[in-house]
Amino acid sequence: MASLEDNYYLGIDVGTGSARAALVKADGTVIASASQDTKTWRDSADHHIFEQSTTDVWKSICTTVREVIARSGVSPKHVKGIGFDATCSLAVTTWEGEPITVTRGSQLGDLGERNIVLWADHRAEREADLINATGSSVLDYVGGTISVRSPPSLWARHATRKPRAPTRRGSHTSFIFFSLRWKYPKFFG
Repeated sequence: MASLEDNYYLGIDVGTGSARAALVKADGTVIASASQDTKTWRDSADHHIFEQSTTDVWKSICTTVREVIARSGVSPKHVKGIGFDATCSLAVTTWEGEPITVTRGSQLGDLGERNIVLWADHRAEREADLINATGSSVLDYVGGTISVRSPPSLWARHATRKPRAPTRRGSHTSFIFFSLRWKYPKFFG
């Protein structure tokens, strides 16, 4: 029977500029950690735009986890839990998890790499104004007005709609859980 000393936990944090992972013992002692940069695209003609890629983020997560496991020398079978944290950004994919481009222009709504509207992105100003103009009592729960960072999903609902397929819109964290469960079930393999 394995003892508590054989139990380890993996923490993964996806931030604005990198994915980080740490392996800790049950008592909180950090055994190993790693960080991998993620790419952010900016639009030189529009300072409101900040985009990333779920493909790049997932690659960075996998790289850091493999690095942490290798550095620690701990067998993956001793990892008893995984915790995630990620920025509040919007990931747009098909129902199968394939990335849908959020970059303006002719590629908008097509399959493509740049499919995350990063938290710092302010392209949804018009949508924020539309929501705030309603005067809805729901706004009382967010201080009376909604931030421009909140309605990118409303923007994406209209902007990425193409006749070919419906989209899945969710947070970074939602995409990570979707990937672990359905797209990459052998995460440690």
